[in-house]
Amino acid sequence: MGEIGLGLLHQGMIQSIRKQWSAGCGVAVLYMHAEAPEDDSSAMIESWQDEAKRVFWKMRLEHDYYFLLRMLPEEDWSPHGASQWTSLLRERIGAAGMRSGGVAVAAGAGLRIGLCAVEPAQETRTEASVFRSIQTAREHADTESWDTDRAQAQTVSALRRAVREGNPVLARPGVQTIGTLASPIAAIASYAHVSEASYLFDTDAQVPGIVVVRDGEPAGLLMREKLHQMLAGQYGLPLYWNRSVERIMDNQPLIVDEGMAVERVSQLAMERSHYRLYDVVIITRNGQLMGAASVRAILECMTALRTEEARSANPLTGLPGNSGIQSELARRIGGQRPFAMVYADMDFFKWFNDFFGFGLGDELIRYLAELMESVLRSMGGSDVFIGHIGGDDFIALVDPNKAEAACSELIGLFDRGIRRFYGGEEVTSVTDRSGNMVEQAGVSLSLSVLVWEGEAPVSPALISKQAARLKKSAKSIKGSICVMEHLTE
Repeated sequence: MGEIGLGLLHQGMIQSIRKQWSAGCGVAVLYMHAEAPEDDSSAMIESWQDEAKRVFWKMRLEHDYYFLLRMLPEEDWSPHGASQWTSLLRERIGAAGMRSGGVAVAAGAGLRIGLCAVEPAQETRTEASVFRSIQTAREHADTESWDTDRAQAQTVSALRRAVREGNPVLARPGVQTIGTLASPIAAIASYAHVSEASYLFDTDAQVPGIVVVRDGEPAGLLMREKLHQMLAGQYGLPLYWNRSVERIMDNQPLIVDEGMAVERVSQLAMERSHYRLYDVVIITRNGQLMGAASVRAILECMTALRTEEARSANPLTGLPGNSGIQSELARRIGGQRPFAMVYADMDFFKWFNDFFGFGLGDELIRYLAELMESVLRSMGGSDVFIGHIGGDDFIALVDPNKAEAACSELIGLFDRGIRRFYGGEEVTSVTDRSGNMVEQAGVSLSLSVLVWEGEAPVSPALISKQAARLKKSAKSIKGSICVMEHLTE
């Protein structure tokens, strides 16, 4: 079976859950409460655990046992199926030899079992999903209400659908937001004395800073070096030692929400004054202190992101390639952020490449890339993404409300700008891929636009398939054209 982890809501446990999701498996919380004497119940459950190949994490709190189990996609994890499973488990554990006072007891007597699937984390963090599942599993053990629990049915259904569709958010959690870099940091109340802060630093040499909080909300920051500098002066100790920390704290630290992009946080951190440049960045969730990230961690993350972007970028245009496009699609789908995907493709580009040469063909591809950058970034909203699939094919993700106007402007500028690539020649006909002459005034631009409102269940694979179909429809229409379609149920 391999090594089984220990602990509850531990970071290693969260990573193990994500590994199961990445492998295409689901995860369930199994809760057991054994009322038998400690030695009997412990031996009984340990015996079952040794045979349970699906267990990959466990935790025991007196008579309460918590297990994390692998869920195979083909298994019946509906509420009814789970109820049958727990009944069989109770009988099996009882048969394994549960005894009370030296006398064998009825199968599963004195044993309460609850089971709950861990819903894949999309809008919430994995820890929150696990915590809710633990609570639900305990409730099921108390009420045995599997058959009527509609909420659990929806949870299991969502999990099975995500596993079946190969949800990319689960398969590639990745570092996208600053919340993924959050590490625990010491906190102290605003009314605490400076002496208490100094004690925290003295007892743990690894603490870089202390967050000063009011009602759980960050109010300021004390960095180790700065506090020691203040206390090291001739009058430092008598002047500050018995004062409250809010009198000496930095009351303008960099505080960001966990959902902010790492790139944006990096920019804000580097824009700080030299005095604050290496201070930790405080991270919040719903306004409450979540943790902190060091400048080193942020820069290392940015380096990794830039390296990956450079590795997958198209060498002709420098735009993200296929892997970058798929990752961005997965990120937006996982965040349920509506978008319009613009698939741009030039018609009769092969004719142009053959007639004018591949050197000018590369110039035309770069021209389209620059035109998309200029138009879509100025008109398509603040969160525009542009990728280069290869050849003359491009993908852009823009604000759905601005896609139509931006595409119309893009087509108009392209049709006017393409003429300079003909070197003054008047183009009235071109050659198609079959070598047939076609009446056409040179290269045209086909835009196929898929709009997703953030509600219909989709995946990058499904969107790619629909985009290819819509692209074929757009290219069947003569001249530059924009075809738009909404993705629905």
